[in-house]
Amino acid sequence: MLSPLTEEEYKSTLGDKMTEVTNTAAPGVDIWPYVQRLVKANIVREEVYTRKLVEYVYRSIEKSFDHILLATENSNVFVVVVVDLLHQNIKGHFCPDLNDLYG
Repeated sequence: MLSPLTEEEYKSTLGDKMTEVTNTAAPGVDIWPYVQRLVKANIVREEVYTRKLVEYVYRSIEKSFDHILLATENSNVFVVVVVDLLHQNIKGHFCPDLNDLYG
């Protein structure tokens, strides 16, 4: 089952600071079954799933959440899979447009 997050729910997982850990983070949860459901819902491209393409991983400084960014067809638009590291599960996903958020 997919769990789209509201903007408020998404922002509540940001913590005080997010650190990019793309090259150093060990996977806490297998996101790929969830990503496969995102593909079936036409939210993520098939290629992202089949090639296991992750653009970036950000971890909250409290080490409670990972934000795993998956590319879309639009520049600076990602699908963010939010992983709850404390409960070892996927909290849901959010599709922020970074151009709108940060200019």
